[in-house]
Amino acid sequence: MERYRRITLFIFIYAVISMMLFLKSGSFLFIMLVWNIILASLPLVFMNQGLRSGKKWKKIVYLLLWFAFFPNAIYMITDFIHLTNDQMIWTIPVELYSGLDGTRYSMEIFQWSKLLVISLGAFYALLTGLESLSKFYDFIKIQKGHLISGIAIVLVSTIASFGVFIGRFLRFNSWDIARPVSLMKGILDSLNEFTWVFTVIYATFILITFILFRWFKTGISE
Repeated sequence: MERYRRITLFIFIYAVISMMLFLKSGSFLFIMLVWNIILASLPLVFMNQGLRSGKKWKKIVYLLLWFAFFPNAIYMITDFIHLTNDQMIWTIPVELYSGLDGTRYSMEIFQWSKLLVISLGAFYALLTGLESLSKFYDFIKIQKGHLISGIAIVLVSTIASFGVFIGRFLRFNSWDIARPVSLMKGILDSLNEFTWVFTVIYATFILITFILFRWFKTGISE
């Protein structure tokens, strides 16, 4: 339970910071970020509970819940799009060959605070997601060996990336699997070249970060 207390503490601190920015700006983005952080924490909780469960049916249920909610842990990287309307850098005209730099950076502290809060949330969400994925990899490796566990990671990463696409562009949530007709109709209507390219690129990102996570976890610096 110590791990969950730390997770709860982080969520509380993150919520306080986000609420301060919400009160300053009135933007519901910061409320959404807190909700996203909570959702991003669930896959690790489900994975831990599943691995600790002694009953096979409970283990299966928790692993299915982990699989359904895992995209939430890697979804927060896409929250950086909320910075696109903030002018953080621009260029002013300078005399040619003057040696002056026309680049200017925003001195608005709120914009930098917003950047840092989104970064903190995305970093936390990615770490918890990779930790749960690492536990899944070790579980499958013990059961089926290296090859099957590697294939499983590729499949999970690909499906989760498609889940991120569904969440970001179609605005479905993990619990919308309870509405299979609406979900499938939305998915079928959205299938195009961008869908597949986005899924492949995002899956590649997950796999690269997972490999780096495993390297550091097993002692890359040794």
